[in-house]
Amino acid sequence: MKYVFTNLSRFVLGMLLLLGFQISQAADATQSPQIIVETVAQELFGLVKTKNTDKMADEVYFKQVEKALEEVVNFPFIAASVMGKAAYSKATPAQREQFQKVFKDGMVKSLGKGVLGYADSKVVIAGVDDSNPNRQVVKQEVSADGATHKLNYTMRKEKSGEWKLINVVLNGVNLGQSFSGQFKASLKKYNGDIDKVIANWLADA
Repeated sequence: MKYVFTNLSRFVLGMLLLLGFQISQAADATQSPQIIVETVAQELFGLVKTKNTDKMADEVYFKQVEKALEEVVNFPFIAASVMGKAAYSKATPAQREQFQKVFKDGMVKSLGKGVLGYADSKVVIAGVDDSNPNRQVVKQEVSADGATHKLNYTMRKEKSGEWKLINVVLNGVNLGQSFSGQFKASLKKYNGDIDKVIANWLADA
């Protein structure tokens, strides 16, 4: 189960990069979620191919990925959601900050590795649920290795007017809920010790 989840999360997190890689150059985060996804998706795979061709060091690559994701992913919101209200309320400010850092580091490395295998994929927008003016879902289909994967990106409009990614669903599997399940399982494993959950987050993923 752990192996399956790791591969699934890596694929989904790789697809997350469609929303974030070089967003400052490809799209304005105040534009509509659909335009952001479409624009960045067109630019992404060309950039990934360049990375592969130039043999860029992983450390440099990951730093670029992290910088790009900060433009469009609401890491504090996602990390707090993964912890859950009970654990988040119990955690100290230092623990919350440390978990956010560990969670983001894991996400960056996973997606950085995962997206490299999909540089030749066909990506199309399958629709947008814009019934809520402040929270929209961009539906996307990614064709790779003879299979078509359906992704739903949930984006929330911030007070600044920018759209931030807060969750992804791949083929019906909710990534946010999956990570929340991982956190709860780790909390149980370490008898409620949040420090141990944080220290072992990457190892237990």
